[in-house]
Amino acid sequence: MKTKTNNLKILVLLLISVLSIYSSCEKDEAISGDSYLKVINDCNVSIKVYFDDAKLGSLSSDKNETWSVPSGTHTIKATSSFYKDYEASHKFYSGQTTTIRLELSNNGKSELIERSD
Repeated sequence: MKTKTNNLKILVLLLISVLSIYSSCEKDEAISGDSYLKVINDCNVSIKVYFDDAKLGSLSSDKNETWSVPSGTHTIKATSSFYKDYEASHKFYSGQTTTIRLELSNNGKSELIERSD
């Protein structure tokens, strides 16, 4: 029985290793357009930012970044390892910057939310 338990532990560690390698291999996609997306990460964790399922990049805690994106209605998603994802549709207008400020919820749900100022 002890051998089965040890084998299971090894298998779980191997699976975790493979998943972490896979997630770190995800490449940022180059997107450009006539409008801009600015994401402000007010969380104490790093996040990954997606534009219509294309990974724009990663942001460390308390950092922000602006990307050139096409105008129109698009889905923005932010993910973090231990929190529920943020996902919402936003309208982007030519020549304008759409700013999204993300923070961790304080409602006990462990999720990324958009902060309204």
